[in-house]
Amino acid sequence: MNDPTPDERSLLEARFDHVVRRLIDCWGDPEYFELVFDDLMYDKRGDRSGWPFDAFEELQFLRRLHDAVYGVSPTHTDVWDKMTPDD
Repeated sequence: MNDPTPDERSLLEARFDHVVRRLIDCWGDPEYFELVFDDLMYDKRGDRSGWPFDAFEELQFLRRLHDAVYGVSPTHTDVWDKMTPDD
């Protein structure tokens, strides 16, 4: 398989290739994927500024794709599932 040209790469591949490598390592394993994905989404060190919106959208797409194909971890929790109409 040939490597994509710069014009063919996704935003994550072009700007956050280390993130793509982490996702590839856990792809197909719902529990491992959730651990890695949560680490990417939640700032546990207190020094991250968050994702650019386009990168965040791509990450969310990959999460939905992974969950649809491989299912979710039995321990999966989603902060949005806990929201009430008053929140």
